[in-house]
Amino acid sequence: MRRTAVAVVLLAVLAAGCQDTPNGTPSPTFTETTGEPSPEPTTPETTGTRIDEPSISTASAPIGGNVEEDGIERCAEVNWLGKSPIPDGTTISLGAAGLSSSGVFELYQGACPGDVRACADVRWQSGDFKPCYVGARQIGNGTEDVTLIIPMEATCKTQDDCDSLLEGFGKSQIRFRPDVLETPTTEPPTTEPTSEGTPTSETPSDG
Repeated sequence: MRRTAVAVVLLAVLAAGCQDTPNGTPSPTFTETTGEPSPEPTTPETTGTRIDEPSISTASAPIGGNVEEDGIERCAEVNWLGKSPIPDGTTISLGAAGLSSSGVFELYQGACPGDVRACADVRWQSGDFKPCYVGARQIGNGTEDVTLIIPMEATCKTQDDCDSLLEGFGKSQIRFRPDVLETPTTEPPTTEPTSEGTPTSETPSDG
């Protein structure tokens, strides 16, 4: 009986604590935590300013180099002829090679040795320059040299560095010189030899 009485008294105290006190002091309240993130601040955050790198592009890069000839095949060594050395922080990216005219030569990388560096997607930087190679073969006759053209894009540390890449330099100086291709000719008609071994020609009869 004594244990039961103590439990009744304890429940009464707890019940009284959940009600307002006589002097008007509100009872304690509890806030439920939902786990959701707190609202984002309305004041915009300070972010760093993004500065785009200066760049320049041209349809024909200033390139030059020797051209090796082997029959109808040509292999051009492609070197940078612009500002040298390439400024620090500058990257030169080569595009797809092309020719100034068609019908005389066509691009053919097989004209170059297999262990040389092709020019497709080549990037040149200061202290990391190596020539690349472009092959071609002659497919028709022509009287004019055909120029190898490679477009170029460059990103630089400063705009002055980009502008200086092309100042005072022309375009491509790599040219493929055509040979005269032998074309098949029509063979002359044959004549039958006489008994003496000399050919005879038919002459119109008198009658």
